[in-house]
Amino acid sequence: MSNTTDRLELFAAILTLIERKRSETGDPELASAVERVVIDSQFRELESEILEDPGAIEPWLIRRRRGEN
Repeated sequence: MSNTTDRLELFAAILTLIERKRSETGDPELASAVERVVIDSQFRELESEILEDPGAIEPWLIRRRRGEN
């Protein structure tokens, strides 16, 4: 199993645990900062992998100039 797959499974388990605890406590904001870090991390990793090897989607990628956000 690849590191990416392992991390994806770990982050999915973390998000599942957060959702379960939210249901148990009735607090919809419980661990929202942790959830945001997990999701942002996954998007950054995915973006990095796509930019390293875009494969078939390369024609649809738009290059950004450095310094733009």
